[in-house]
Amino acid sequence: MLLDPPGPRGGPQGMPHWPYVKAVDAALTARGIPPGTVRASHHGLERGLTTYMTLAWDVSRTEGGGIRLDWEERQGWYYALTDLHPHDVLLNTMVTVLRTPMAAPETVADVAEELVRHRRLPDQEFWAEWDGAREVRAAANDFRRSRLGLGPFPLREGGAESGKEAGPGVQLTIGTQADTYEQAVAALRAAYGHGSQA
Repeated sequence: MLLDPPGPRGGPQGMPHWPYVKAVDAALTARGIPPGTVRASHHGLERGLTTYMTLAWDVSRTEGGGIRLDWEERQGWYYALTDLHPHDVLLNTMVTVLRTPMAAPETVADVAEELVRHRRLPDQEFWAEWDGAREVRAAANDFRRSRLGLGPFPLREGGAESGKEAGPGVQLTIGTQADTYEQAVAALRAAYGHGSQA
């Protein structure tokens, strides 16, 4: 059973993808293949505050060696085949059969079961996205904005994210070779009308 994440419940300091972590863990537990290790957090500002989770099964839970499933919010799912020691990675590659980054937990469990029991991917592809994906993506966007000192996206009627009124928008170019991180953050804040406020 997973512990609740650090930080206030539902707050920007918590992990916006925690509902997805719990849903995947529940699907794996229901399938009878709970991972021995579950890690979930977000990468720092240098990697865009993207969220991730790692699920690992050691050799006592698998056939022929350890298995690790890694998920990143924008990239989707990867798997690693490990030797007796979990840091000895024999293969690390994308889970190509999961065709959406936030795949339905039941399909993640299908893939995990095939890996844990046979150390191979299933033959079929899975296109189903998790039902809560939209809400988690919105929470992750709000989390990143809060870390940059910006407020959450205002919502239109019907729940669509938008500015306060339709307008020409903002186009911003940041030179990754010439601009420092601090200059890029200042430019983002200025573009959204926040000046140099934290």
